[in-house]
Amino acid sequence: ALPPGTPPVPAAPAAGAAGAAGAVRREGALWLLRYGGREARVPDSKGLRDLAVLLARPGTPVPALDLATAPGPAAPPAGRDTGLHAPADTGEAVDAAARAAYRRRLADLGTEADEADAAGDGERSARLAVERDFLVDQLSAAYGLGGRVRRTGSAAERARTAVTARIRAAVARIGAVHPELARHLEASVRTGTLCEYRPEQRPDWRL
Repeated sequence: ALPPGTPPVPAAPAAGAAGAAGAVRREGALWLLRYGGREARVPDSKGLRDLAVLLARPGTPVPALDLATAPGPAAPPAGRDTGLHAPADTGEAVDAAARAAYRRRLADLGTEADEADAAGDGERSARLAVERDFLVDQLSAAYGLGGRVRRTGSAAERARTAVTARIRAAVARIGAVHPELARHLEASVRTGTLCEYRPEQRPDWRL
């Protein structure tokens, strides 16, 4: 028992709790990782640099294209094109004629579904619903952020694929030496055209 009058010792913050100290900091060819009272080090990689950017901007969506074209030690020499910012692409994911045909068919399906419902034809209604869901999925795939037509092979799409892959690889590498931090990142980092670090409780990162 403590002697009378001894002030209580404050409890250590729980691993991952808001305000708990954490670190993701580059030290030459290695990165220092500190989380939940444990330290580990992993070799430098583009994915770790991506994660460092996201951790420094919690709750802020960062375009994958910005991450992919950010300068860094592993960037190609000046004058060499990475290809990620090139305007060329391989065309629209769903061309304009197909999109127009899908919309016309959806309008027709609405009329046919009303007729089937009025006639009590449940089997036909079910078939029409399946077709409608298929067309809606196709149209959804045709458009990206802001309702813009999605294009395949575009710089943004290539960046999304590359950044998603390298962040996943970095988290997997972290998981081999610091499983708790890897679980936190898996639950908190979103990848895609926009990438974001959005934890439920944010450690006090030292970056």
